Amino acid sequence: MKKIVLTGGPSGGKTTALSILKETFGKKIALVQEAATLIYSGGFPRTDNSPVHIVHAQKIIYYTVKQLEELAEKTSDASVMVCDRGTIDGAVYWPYGPEDFFKNMQSSLEAELARYDAVIHLSPPPEKDYYQATNVRTENLQQAFEIDDKILNIWAKHPNRLVVPREKHYFEKAEIIKNFVENLIAK
Repeated sequence: MKKIVLTGGPSGGKTTALSILKETFGKKIALVQEAATLIYSGGFPRTDNSPVHIVHAQKIIYYTVKQLEELAEKTSDASVMVCDRGTIDGAVYWPYGPEDFFKNMQSSLEAELARYDAVIHLSPPPEKDYYQATNVRTENLQQAFEIDDKILNIWAKHPNRLVVPREKHYFEKAEIIKNFVENLIAK
């Protein structure tokens, strides 16, 4: 099963992209929901100014992502798995830097990059009118851009990465994403 990760800054359209891909490709793809949303909406305390909370949250998110991906591999007949974020994303939230993150996860950036066949990066919308903060997303638009830049940087070494620029119109993003996934399915 080929594995694609959808990543990018908060409110970049990853969840919407999952819906569009499922509608377009149906049973050809298996979807893996965002672990952070599941965990925070399930009641885990969201305290972004406490390193202790952040460390515990990112550990839970990392291992949940791995388990959700493994479950999809074992229970789906799909040829492609599309993940709402990947194991690497937690490194940009880690209070002690990416190297410390990978050391704590007993992994490396290279090992985590190798888990994914392709990466689609979706950036947050360019204007605050299109940005949506939620109970899970606590960042303002400027903070979302800063996170997006860190995510762009940490995934930069992936050999099969599509970066979809900040576009006001989501329909353009959707077409780019659908074409990329269609090409990957066809290989």
